[in-house]
Amino acid sequence: MQSLQDRIRESVVADIQSGALRPGAQIDEKALADDFESSRTPVREALLMLAAQGLVTIVPRAGMFVHKPTAAELVAMFETLAEMEGVVARLATQRISPAGKKVLAQAHDAAGLLAEHGDTAGYIEANRKFHDVLYQAAANPFLSEQIVQLRRRLAIYWQQKGLINDARVPSSHREHARVIEAVLAGNSDAAAEAMRTHISAGGKAIADLVLLANTMME
Repeated sequence: MQSLQDRIRESVVADIQSGALRPGAQIDEKALADDFESSRTPVREALLMLAAQGLVTIVPRAGMFVHKPTAAELVAMFETLAEMEGVVARLATQRISPAGKKVLAQAHDAAGLLAEHGDTAGYIEANRKFHDVLYQAAANPFLSEQIVQLRRRLAIYWQQKGLINDARVPSSHREHARVIEAVLAGNSDAAAEAMRTHISAGGKAIADLVLLANTMME
């Protein structure tokens, strides 16, 4: 059974990922306490956990805010994600079973059909499943956990800034094809490089969008 702190934490994370809480927005601790019919203590403990994960920023004498990364931070996060996903692809290539290869190919084919029909929302979910198959094949829960935490920090930019949009879907699927070709061929170096290129391409697009938005606000 989940603790109260965990339920509060997951609620805040969901709001951040959905865009209900935007980067830079102040978090209303009293409203959270009222929503969960609790004191401020479990709310503060939940938010401190999120601060430790980089999702929340503590401003002394001002309160708790959703962390708003700079363009440079976003670039750094995507660079880190690209490297970690590359390691996943390398390990998955070395460890994937014949059954896992079949599941990976099926996931890729399913995503391809959605791409052909212009179903961007469906492709986003299929993209998640494609990467999940690789995480499972890599058989490194610690690495997968680190990636999940980093993806949480980047989720708002995926959804609100258009990391995977109508224009991006075809190239994303082509990049997946290069990854899966290397995995099925047993070429771990090529798989890692293809995955790094895939993640970096999306990350650069987001960083450019954020940098442009910041420039327009100046």
